[in-house]
Amino acid sequence: MPVRTYTRLIAIVGRPNVGKSTLFNRIVKQRKSLVHDEPGVTRDRIFARAEFSGTNFYLCDTGGFEPASRDNIKRQLVEQAELAIEEADVVIFVTDAREGLHPVDADLIRRLRRADKFFVVAANKCDLPKDDHLAEDFRKLGVEHIFAVSAEHGRGVGELLETVTEVISAKPQLPEESEEQIKLAIIGRPNVGKSSILNRIAGETRSIVDSRPGTTRDVVDITLRAFGREFKILDTAGIRRKSRMSDRLEKYSALRSVACLEECDVAVLVINADEGPTEGDARVAGYAFEMRKPIVVVVNKWDLVEDKNSTTINRYQEELHEALRYIRYAPTLFISALENQRVSKILPLCIEMFAESRRRVSTSELNKTLRGILEKHTPPLTKNRSRRIKFFYSTQIASAPPRFLIFCSDPKDVHFSYKRFLENEFRESFGFEHIPISIFLRERSRKVHGTKPEEDLLDMPKSKFDLDWKDGEDFGIDPSEFNESEIVYDDEV
Repeated sequence: MPVRTYTRLIAIVGRPNVGKSTLFNRIVKQRKSLVHDEPGVTRDRIFARAEFSGTNFYLCDTGGFEPASRDNIKRQLVEQAELAIEEADVVIFVTDAREGLHPVDADLIRRLRRADKFFVVAANKCDLPKDDHLAEDFRKLGVEHIFAVSAEHGRGVGELLETVTEVISAKPQLPEESEEQIKLAIIGRPNVGKSSILNRIAGETRSIVDSRPGTTRDVVDITLRAFGREFKILDTAGIRRKSRMSDRLEKYSALRSVACLEECDVAVLVINADEGPTEGDARVAGYAFEMRKPIVVVVNKWDLVEDKNSTTINRYQEELHEALRYIRYAPTLFISALENQRVSKILPLCIEMFAESRRRVSTSELNKTLRGILEKHTPPLTKNRSRRIKFFYSTQIASAPPRFLIFCSDPKDVHFSYKRFLENEFRESFGFEHIPISIFLRERSRKVHGTKPEEDLLDMPKSKFDLDWKDGEDFGIDPSEFNESEIVYDDEV
C-alpha cells in the first residue's frame, strides 16, 4: 500500500526545544503539533497542508535531532528527521539564536549539504530587532540564507516563507483533497500496538515504536490510497484513566486523541490480546460510542496468545461481548502487527462500514418495515395502562450515523427495552449490521406541510404509504431540533 508521495514538501528540522513545533503551528495556522517547555515533546513526523501568498505546500514537523544519543526513541527521532530531509524539496533548519552555534547544528548542516537539499536557517527566538545580530553567528558555517525569526510572535516568518515558497512554486500543484476521503482514528490504551499497526498499513516507519508506554504524543496522520479509496489515518496517543496520567503533557495528548474521534468516519479500537479486554479498553470504546462512531475492534498481539485452538477465538469473542456489551454490533479482527497477520483486512472492513453508515432508507420502505415490526411485536401500553401506544410515522433524518425519527402518541411511556427492540429490528431489516444507529421518539404535535398523519400504522392500508408518504418527503423535519439526550442506549439496561 504505497503512501502518497508528498510534493511541495517543506521539512522543519533542528535540535530539541529550539521552537520547531511553534514555527510549524505558526505556518499552518493551527495548534496541530504539541508545544511544551520540555525538550523532546515531538517524536513523530507531523504533516499538514499550508498556504502562503497563494502557494500551497505540505509542511513536516520532526522531532529533536540528537545523533549522539543511544536511547532507542532518540535514535528513531534521528531516523525520522533523515527521512523527512530525504523526502523534502526544501528544509527549514531551526536553531536557537540565544544559545548560539552548537556542535549538533554544524553536524546537521553537513548532513543537509550531503543530501544536496536547498535549505534555509531560521535563527529562532529573535523576539526583538536588537536580537537580530545573534543570527550572524551562523554565518561561520557558510550558510547563505539565514533569517532572524520569532516563531512565537510571527516576526520574520513572512520573509522566510517568501524564500522557501519561491523555490517550491515550480513544483507540481498539490492535488485537491477528496470529499470521499475516509478518515480513520486508531485509538486505544497505551502500548497496545497502535503505532505498529499504522506503520504496517503505511508500509514504512511513520510512527515511532517502543516498548515503553506513551511513546506517541502527537496525533500522527498519513494519507494513502488503497483498495480504490483514499484514506486519512490518524494514530493517536494512548488514553488511560486520568488519575494514572503522569503529567499535563500526557493529559493534553489524551485530550487530543479524544478530539480526533470527532473528525473520523470510523474508529479502530486496538486491544492487547495478551491482556484481554480491560476496564480501560471499555472506557476508550465508550468515547467512540458516545459520539456514535462506527467501531472496528482490533485485537492485536494475537501471536502472544498461547495454546490457541479452534475455540480460542469464540471464547475471546464472548469476553469482548461481555466487557464491551454496548458495542456488540462492532466487528472484530484478530491480528498481529509484529508478524503482519491479517492487518490487510482492516481497510476493506472500514470501507464497508463507511458505506454502511451513509446508507439512507426511503420513507415508504421505512414505514412499511415499521408496520411489519409493529405487527410482529405489539406496541406496549401506556404507563397507566389505559390505552396502547400508537405509532404514526417514521423517517430517516440523518446519516453517518443513521438516525431515525418515529412519531408516536406517548413517547415518554415507551420503555427502553422496546426502543432497543426497534433498534435491533431496524439494524437487521436495513443491513446496518456493524454500525450504531439512533432512534428518536417524538410526539405528534403539529401539522407539517399541511399534512398530518392521522392513522395508526397498524390500521392504515398498505397502499397509502406510496400515495401519501413519498420517497424523500421530510415533512419539514429539522434534525437540529433533536439532541443526543433523547437517545436511549443499550447500556441503560
